[in-house]
Amino acid sequence: MSSYKLLSVFVLVLVLSLCLGTGFPADAFAQVAKLTICHIPMQGDEGPKTLTLPAHVAERYLSLYPNDYTGRCGETKFVIVAVSGTLEEGFALRPNLDFLSEVNEGNPPVLAIFLGKALVRGVKAYLDIKDSNSREFVAAPGQNPINPGLVATANDNDANISSIYLVDRRQAARALLREPRYLSMVPDLGKVDIDAEETSPDLRKLLRQAIAEDSTILAPKNQNQVTFLQVISTWKSCHFVPSPVLYTKPNGLRVTDFPNSLAKFANTTAPIASAQYFADVEVAVRATLNLPADQPGSENCVDNPSTFPVPVAPDQLTNYAVDKHTKRMNDAYRPCQFEELARRAGLNIQVAQCPN
Repeated sequence: MSSYKLLSVFVLVLVLSLCLGTGFPADAFAQVAKLTICHIPMQGDEGPKTLTLPAHVAERYLSLYPNDYTGRCGETKFVIVAVSGTLEEGFALRPNLDFLSEVNEGNPPVLAIFLGKALVRGVKAYLDIKDSNSREFVAAPGQNPINPGLVATANDNDANISSIYLVDRRQAARALLREPRYLSMVPDLGKVDIDAEETSPDLRKLLRQAIAEDSTILAPKNQNQVTFLQVISTWKSCHFVPSPVLYTKPNGLRVTDFPNSLAKFANTTAPIASAQYFADVEVAVRATLNLPADQPGSENCVDNPSTFPVPVAPDQLTNYAVDKHTKRMNDAYRPCQFEELARRAGLNIQVAQCPN
């Protein structure tokens, strides 16, 4: 349990103790000054038990039993996942990140929490156009779906802005299994540029705190990069159209971002995820399907193994394997554990499953 949370509890207890002398209801004090913990005995056949105890008693349990933790026993664990495309806010598949009641054995849903944006380097973004042979294809006048594809290029100047979510780890697998395309989820392929202006400031604080607290990382710790669980395409189909680059930085970095790159592809100025936005995208998708067979995205294009050219200056090769100085953000967090990490980073991120 973090010193921050303990300090907060003891301050609260002190204030309420003073209030008791002025008519503050004793039962309200009893309710506020308690903590819920999972007690895991160190020996014997006794299993884990959820206990709601006075704060000073809960503190003693947490100090005496190293496996005890704040929150209820058997609660969900979260993982941090980087996604790009139709799983982002405003798009149809965003609910696929939520672990809903119908698959949670009737229990309350565990909703994904948006943590911010991050610039992921070493991946090139594509737009996956559905041809008539695709299971997902929708004939006109319906709206034919378009999905993202991130392909590893070994080129550090290929970069995409991904959305970062805290997701129930059970749903992370379910979301991937429901996808019919060439996707995998990998923990150390795309590297996040922590200092990039595209990376959200609050997320930057969270990552630096996680780096500081990870004793398994060798010194000097890499303060500039981490890796996330990232959804990656394992195959570059001929139906993949290069996602338009939004801007190129002076150092040669080419930046894409699914919602805005899709707008550029459709040549639309309509608000992102608005009805007009999707209507303009539909026009561009149908036009791409009608291109000659030798053009990417064409209805009649033929898949062949494809390679990428070796990067040349100012491009540079990137190493995908994470070294011993770099943090892999693939930890599984209990709800209160993540809240406490966020607080130590100076952030207030509420996780509904944390009872305290």
